[in-house]
Amino acid sequence: MPRSVGARDKIERAALSLFAASGVAGVSIAEIAGAAGVSQGALYRHHPSKEALAASLFETAYRRTTAGLAALRAGRTGFAARIEAMVAHFCALYDRDPALFRFMLMAQHDILPGIADGHPTPAWVVEATIADAVAAGELSGVEAPAAAAVVMGAVLQTATFHLYGRLAGPLLPRAPALAAAAIAGVRALAEALPQSGNGSQ
Repeated sequence: MPRSVGARDKIERAALSLFAASGVAGVSIAEIAGAAGVSQGALYRHHPSKEALAASLFETAYRRTTAGLAALRAGRTGFAARIEAMVAHFCALYDRDPALFRFMLMAQHDILPGIADGHPTPAWVVEATIADAVAAGELSGVEAPAAAAVVMGAVLQTATFHLYGRLAGPLLPRAPALAAAAIAGVRALAEALPQSGNGSQ
């Protein structure tokens, strides 16, 4: 059993690194098996296909990220404190495993529709945090999806720039500034579109 578990871990780590570098379509089963140091048969004992392996990796990481954000929403009060914690969480995730972060960014458009089963998502948690702030009177008249896009864009676009070499160094030290920019952006959106939440002009 320990050998089997070790093989699975090696397969998944190798696949993640390859998927992050070349995309799911650009990697073969043979390449994954070779990088993991296992036979193709051993790989198929754990995952029926390359696509199933990618989906499993993505869903596990996606659910874990959602759970982490939901815990931050539940454990903190106030719009600014929650957004600061969530931005720091994203930055720490990136610093801890850039390959996983890159894989999630690259694969989301292909894989995410297949796991959209009504469960919460990272975007949903951020939207709910915006809605909480509106309900508490901290924000008014702002569309939660648009505001969530501002928050997530601040950190995800920064991560994308880092992935492509336009930024250097860890992201976590940048988290306070990124959070401040996200909070200011949401507040500016609320001020610019005071009636956007109810559909009137």
